[in-house]
Amino acid sequence: MSMLGQRRARGDDTVYVRATPQKVELTETYAVDQEISRNPTIEQVGDGAGRIEVTVPYDGYEFFTRQAVADVERAVGARGAGERRGVIGHLLLADHTNTSGLRNVMRPHGQAGLVPLSIPVADRDGTLDLSGGRQASVVTLDYQPDNPPVYPVALTVELDDLDTLTGTFDTMQTLMTRGRENPSLVIERLQQEASFSSALLLTFRVKIALPVKAGYPALRPAVTDMSVEWPTLTSMRSTELYIENFGGKPDQRIRRAPVRYNPVKGRLEWKAVPMREVKEGGPGNGAGTRVFLSASCLLKIGHPGELFDQDQLEVTARVRVPDYLLSGMEARLYDAAGHPQRTQPKLATKLNVRTMVYPADIFAGRAFSPYHQFVVDDILPDEKRITDVVTVLRNSRFTVDEPRPKEPQDPLAPTWLVVAHRSQGPDSLDLLVAVEGERTTQGHKQLLRSDYEVSGIRDSGRLKVSVMATLPRDHRELTREINAFQSKLRERYHSHQLSRKSAGS
Repeated sequence: MSMLGQRRARGDDTVYVRATPQKVELTETYAVDQEISRNPTIEQVGDGAGRIEVTVPYDGYEFFTRQAVADVERAVGARGAGERRGVIGHLLLADHTNTSGLRNVMRPHGQAGLVPLSIPVADRDGTLDLSGGRQASVVTLDYQPDNPPVYPVALTVELDDLDTLTGTFDTMQTLMTRGRENPSLVIERLQQEASFSSALLLTFRVKIALPVKAGYPALRPAVTDMSVEWPTLTSMRSTELYIENFGGKPDQRIRRAPVRYNPVKGRLEWKAVPMREVKEGGPGNGAGTRVFLSASCLLKIGHPGELFDQDQLEVTARVRVPDYLLSGMEARLYDAAGHPQRTQPKLATKLNVRTMVYPADIFAGRAFSPYHQFVVDDILPDEKRITDVVTVLRNSRFTVDEPRPKEPQDPLAPTWLVVAHRSQGPDSLDLLVAVEGERTTQGHKQLLRSDYEVSGIRDSGRLKVSVMATLPRDHRELTREINAFQSKLRERYHSHQLSRKSAGS
């Protein structure tokens, strides 16, 4: 028997109306407060908030149809005028155990719960127009989802000098990763002279963690908008925003994005930052937590002096996750007769994070990435000299990747990339070394007797070594390591130079 038949058999005074909602939305909102400083903190702000919202236009055609108007006219004619509400359907809520606040309007239905949806269909003075298209009924039901087991959203903020970076905002970590994939490109970057600028670069990333059931469909979250509190801005010309371009070509990894200054709120604002899932051996299609990371937002600050006048800056981000409720609740909509409605509920979770950033603290913790270059003459550039580089690094307790040659390799100008790293307390000291060779020939003379001299030509060459290294906070230790690497490598190369001269004498 249909739901309509069951309810009518009870003989109550309920009016059933064959209307269809224009939209049914279930939205949950969670907020997190965060502090980025020498003593970082993170905490959820209050409890989450959930809302069910159903909208039915009184249009007499598509949603509140002529049949619905007739249903109301029959009920009013049979039962008399007065205020009346009509049941247009029921919302079936499954997996609602992580919520509260709906029990007074929900009745059990197996393992799920049924929430009747009713709207006004008649008033005392008869002014409610059910078919004119000028009015609509909006039904809202609020509930409270439980706090999630993990912090659902967090923000990372980094502050760097532009002169610690190479290329178009390539970080050292990016260069190391790319060096393993495409050594030629990174070698070209290291061959360039380091450029120095007074500008600073603020980098923002949003990370979210979403628990899911086994078999849950793919999720597509996005950062809807971000903003940062900003001192009085005299010109936008020196402030530029770049956003990481997921899936872009090597020379299109970032894109210029619009950013605007809101003088009323005193904030820089931008929108629409994509996110993608981080595959870290996570749940795949099974139950577990799916982690998503936003594209990096790089805010270039041409005149950073005003930034350091601020004790703290407030950074905010808002994320929307469609087709998903963090509480795990699911919903289906049925009409008054128990049939599935053509309009089904749209689910969404909103995650808001407010982060207090202390510029002096994060700048003090930035990663220093100095660039150094030196040349060694009269030495034959071959793989033995690359072995010397690896030996020097390993003797200094570095873990060294297999050296990667530039492709295609030029026999007259062989070039290699060496990637190395070493634990330095809680941090990692990372090195990129590009070794460029140049083969030449040299004329030489050898005096065999006081009256007899032999002339000839021998192979020779030169090596140019470009070094880039990075270590958070401690620039003195980093400088010592680079100087020690250069000194030890020069010693080894000097011994080879002496051996070649002895062999040629």
